[in-house]
Amino acid sequence: MKKIAMFTCLKSNRVCTGAACMKAYLERTKAFAAYEGEETQLVAFSKCNGCGKSLAEEEGLREKLDRLVSIGTDVVHLGLCTADREGKECPVITEVADELTRRGIRVVRGTH
Repeated sequence: MKKIAMFTCLKSNRVCTGAACMKAYLERTKAFAAYEGEETQLVAFSKCNGCGKSLAEEEGLREKLDRLVSIGTDVVHLGLCTADREGKECPVITEVADELTRRGIRVVRGTH
């Protein structure tokens, strides 16, 4: 069974319920269509720790990534909210994605 997590933007969660991400996962649409017919488990729905909070200075963010590794997460989907309207990814999210990849977790940019 493939273990999937979602990682989203803390700032966007002021107005976002995560419902569109969850719907896409549950209905296997958009970025989750690749798992059609495959058994998956959603193991985490996490957020960054805020704008400018890099891994080097943010112990809590490092702990989140450690946890994703320790529970055997196979894939982390980055929410659409992790990029701006022009599609430029947040530098903190890029750092997180690079670290997840370094630790052997596949990163997919997109949810719904």
